[in-house]
Order: sequence, then structure tokens, then C-alpha cells
Amino acid sequence: MQCILPFLIKYSYIGIFAALGLGILGLPIPDETLMALAGFLAFKGTISYPYAVIVAFMGTVCGTSIGYVLGRYFGHPFLEKYSAKMRINPEHLHKTEEWYNKYGKFALVIGYFIPGARHLTAIFAGISEMPYKVFALYAFPGGLLWTVTFVTMGYYLGEHWKRVYTYSYRYILPIAIIAIVVFLLINYLRKNGRQ
Repeated sequence: MQCILPFLIKYSYIGIFAALGLGILGLPIPDETLMALAGFLAFKGTISYPYAVIVAFMGTVCGTSIGYVLGRYFGHPFLEKYSAKMRINPEHLHKTEEWYNKYGKFALVIGYFIPGARHLTAIFAGISEMPYKVFALYAFPGGLLWTVTFVTMGYYLGEHWKRVYTYSYRYILPIAIIAIVVFLLINYLRKNGRQ
């Protein structure tokens, strides 16, 4: 984190955009902490809060769109070539795609708040050949909610912006998990109600 502070101060909005775009693609960048830092810089008056949110959102959209394209055009060939070496059962892969076709829209919205998931949801949307318009309809509002949440937390935490990681795991992650459980339970009840 020490190396990101001077980077963001030096490159400001371009730094936020680039770091979030690369972070969404899976580079080891602490996305939530980075956005909280952007919020703190807005609190200090170094950058504008609305611009910080807009640029963070644009970086997120760019990163998630690249993930989608990578999954769409390179996902299947990669998995077909390396599935045996990676010990991936083709039947399990097919079931994963079926599951994603059913529930992937919800995963695109809530997945941003689950570490690790946000790096994979866009790629799986591409692999499952979800139309880009449908992908954007769910992924972009989820990305906006995610960026607004963490930039705002950094802004209101002020000098204590580093606590965002603790608050994220204490409050936001459990809420995201509860949302997933409720969603799956509703779908299960609907499915059984039709039978």
C-alpha cells in the first residue's frame, strides 16, 4: 500500500483508472483500499469526489469489459487445451456454464463485493457467451455500486481510511454473503414451488 499512495498522488485520476482496471483483471492490487484512498484524497481536497467516483467506475468498466472479452474469445480454447493438465472435468465445466447462465446476472452485481469473485465473474460471463448488452446491464450497475461504496467510505473515514479493509470484512462481506444465500433460497423455493 505504501507504493500506491505516491502513485495516486502523482498520477491522480489516471492512476485510479489504471490501477482499478488492472485490479479487476486480477493483478494483486488492493481494489477496495485503493478506492478508499481515493476517497481520502477527495476528503483532503487533493482530488474531486465526483471525479474520483467517475474515474474509478470507468476503470472498473474497462477492466471488467476486458475480462469479458478475454473469456469470450480465449476462455473456451484455453480450457479445452489445458483442462486435462489442470484436472478440470469437462462435465463439471459444462455444469458451471449452465449454473452461470441461470445465476450469472446476480453474480455480476454482487460479485464485486466478494474478494476473488470480481476477477472471475466477467471472464465466466464471456465463457458462457452471455450477450455483452446483458453483461453490461448487470455488471455496470454492480461496478457503480461497488465504487461509490468504497470511495464514499474513504471520504467519510477521512484520516482513518485504512480501516476500510476491516469494515469491509466485518460488514460488507457478510451482507454480500447473506444476499447470495437469500437469492439462492428464493430460487430454490421458486423451483420447488413449480413442481
